[in-house]
Amino acid sequence: MIARIIMSEHPDEKDLKLFTADHKEAVKDGFLANTKFSISVQTSPTSLLVVSGYENQESADSNLVARQEWFDKRKGKYIDTFYYEGEIKTMLKGGGKYLLDKNVELDSNLRDSKKDLIKDEVRDLRKEVNDLKEMIKLLIEINERKK
Repeated sequence: MIARIIMSEHPDEKDLKLFTADHKEAVKDGFLANTKFSISVQTSPTSLLVVSGYENQESADSNLVARQEWFDKRKGKYIDTFYYEGEIKTMLKGGGKYLLDKNVELDSNLRDSKKDLIKDEVRDLRKEVNDLKEMIKLLIEINERKK
């Protein structure tokens, strides 16, 4: 399975709420309808992390044009967005049970894994997001001083 992790920063809380509602619709009837799951997490009053899982790379790639169009229509409702993508190595519930049903073909690394690496990856992503936020603040301050 392939995961796409999208980070977005929004001008204010109202825009983040609109963006979150639009995400829900995109999963239901839009460009994210082909995901096996899509989770949005508010990481600050104006930041959002979205993790979407796709059956394979072809499925993940199939919505890139529609994804870009979706984001283009929402310009002004976000300051910045970027995404990471990679193969899901573990996807378990507490107790080591599989997160998704058996309809999803799991690779041998996922089937045989005993450790939940997602927790470590989320922790690392949080740190990266915090570092990026600090850089953005500095850039904004520098830009304001130039004016």
